[in-house]
Amino acid sequence: MSKKSSHPPPSTSGNVKKSNFLSRITKKLRMHTGCCTTKFDTEVLIIGNGPAGIALSSFLSGMHPFYDATHPHENVTVHEKLLANHDFSLIDQDLSWSSNLTELSQSGRPLSVLYDMLVRPGADMGSDAPGCIQWELNRRREIPHMVIGETKIGGSWNEYDAEMLTVSFSDWMDMPGFTMEQWLGGRPLVKRLPSVAIATYLKKYVERLRLRKKFHQYFVVNSIKKIGDVWVTSGKRSTDGRSFVIRSKQVVVACGKTSPRKLQLPNEEHCSSNIVYDVRALKERLDATKKTVIDEDENYDTPSTSTCSPVIVVGDGVSSVDCVRHCLERDIPVVHVIRRTLRELRNVMLSRLSPIHYSEYTDIYRMMIGRSVHKNYQRVLDASITSVSKIHVEITTGSNREIIEMPYSTVAVCIGRESHFSTVFENAHTFLDYQSEQDETLFAVGAYAGDHFVRFLVGGCLRVAQHITGAANNNNVTAKLLPIC
Repeated sequence: MSKKSSHPPPSTSGNVKKSNFLSRITKKLRMHTGCCTTKFDTEVLIIGNGPAGIALSSFLSGMHPFYDATHPHENVTVHEKLLANHDFSLIDQDLSWSSNLTELSQSGRPLSVLYDMLVRPGADMGSDAPGCIQWELNRRREIPHMVIGETKIGGSWNEYDAEMLTVSFSDWMDMPGFTMEQWLGGRPLVKRLPSVAIATYLKKYVERLRLRKKFHQYFVVNSIKKIGDVWVTSGKRSTDGRSFVIRSKQVVVACGKTSPRKLQLPNEEHCSSNIVYDVRALKERLDATKKTVIDEDENYDTPSTSTCSPVIVVGDGVSSVDCVRHCLERDIPVVHVIRRTLRELRNVMLSRLSPIHYSEYTDIYRMMIGRSVHKNYQRVLDASITSVSKIHVEITTGSNREIIEMPYSTVAVCIGRESHFSTVFENAHTFLDYQSEQDETLFAVGAYAGDHFVRFLVGGCLRVAQHITGAANNNNVTAKLLPIC
């Protein structure tokens, strides 16, 4: 159903200047015979081609959400506020009132929660009620932009173990205007899908909305500088090493936290062949080790590995549990090193997962808190690895800091991920309401801004789209991009 937005049309003079700017955009790739640098011009540069970058690109391409008054939200205040302006896209509305609602403001990201409760009302209560949003694709509202990423479209979802099931339910992964259910042709029979399905959906979403020309893969950013009123982003393409320069008036950092946190031990790099940082790498290492043993003797009958040196798993989150579970399924002994005490462990995210939908996680969690046992599972609480060599580790534990020396076959370090992206800026930036407090033309969304789940990061992208669209509406003169010497 199409709705007419009451957003005022741009002036004629603005259209002329915008068309001139767009003509430059269509010729954005300029190859210089005497230089190995490719240069681009665009209004907005989005760095990161995962869910956050994709969602924001959708909004900037004219995919706008409208409140659907025929499916009123059960929250009376929310319904009345949105009903009063239901002819306006949410992107064109002042939604600052959401910060005054207790149920929205407790998270610190009221618009993210508001968006989530509009597209998935009652989701946390298991409700399948229809959403309160209608979508309209209006290409006339498009803002010129580019999306670059270090990987294929989909970001880090391309790097996960293909068989890993998402923690989020499938409908929590929906992008604006084209849901997972629509892509699958019906509601999936299971709540959680494998990561390979999510990666495929994100790629198909970009194709379905005809966004593919805006996306550029394998672009590694090395530097972001502000020259006058223009952001100059430079780096290299990992495919051929060719340099690139992108000039834009606004920049959005949409890259997630892709670098695994390390133990920060002096000998860690020296032992890197024995250390992995996710379940995918653990599987590859264990498979390679098994293949090497079998290749040495084709008649070798693989025995139980329960008498071998254990795999040591560090961490207490979902990734660490994936590693523990994989080892136990293969009859490989595991020593689980957990930084938290038993009391602290009872309050982690794993403790809140439903055994109905997350049995593989709740089973391991029961072992972590001592409620169940497994012959190949050993936990060490209030502990950390303080030394590592190629054959053993030292585990320091307890209030008396007892040191345990233990042999190992592999160490799986699953203590979270971090971003090193801030090092590409000349100056440090802090973000409030997804916008830099130092420069109003710099934004952050997704994990870089603290929204770690797709269901919430789309609302953050909506907020940035409000910032960018509002600035475009208030600016009738297109700034001239400075030449790069």
